[in-house]
Amino acid sequence: MAVSAGSVRARSGSDKVQKDKAGQTSGPSQASHMRKLLGFHWTDVSSWGRLVTLLNRPTDPASLAVFRFLFGLMMVLDIPQERGLSSLDRRYLDGLDVCRFPLLDALQPLPLDWMYLVYTIMFLGAVGMMVGLCYRISCVLFLLPYWYVFLLDKTSWNNHSYLYGLLAFQLTFMDANHY
Repeated sequence: MAVSAGSVRARSGSDKVQKDKAGQTSGPSQASHMRKLLGFHWTDVSSWGRLVTLLNRPTDPASLAVFRFLFGLMMVLDIPQERGLSSLDRRYLDGLDVCRFPLLDALQPLPLDWMYLVYTIMFLGAVGMMVGLCYRISCVLFLLPYWYVFLLDKTSWNNHSYLYGLLAFQLTFMDANHY
């Protein structure tokens, strides 16, 4: 009995030594951390062919669908608040001077009733993007009024407004409605 207890102690001690040795080796554990965190190894990006293979591997489209939904939701919330739908009558009164983008002085706001229609089309496009209904048409219905409204008044926009327009442009060409 004493022999078996001693062998058990020796085995548990040898496991501890092996764990310490495994903790000291940085190659496999570091690569496994890279694999867990990013989903690929450094060797996958070591050459052009491997990088192309990595970028073209089949992946689950659920993350793109979640991004599409959240982007559409953010735009649905953003249009009345940040883009000015709630204060449209104050922003586009006839004869109101606004700061225009350079080289776009010819771009003039429509009459107030038509601006409500432009904002409504943009809002419906954002809702369509959010739910994936007629996805590409919804993206275009959001994108064209967005850039029109964006280019009308330079003073009311921040740098993230460019990002929203560029993301909507990229989403137009992605198949984000298939999930």
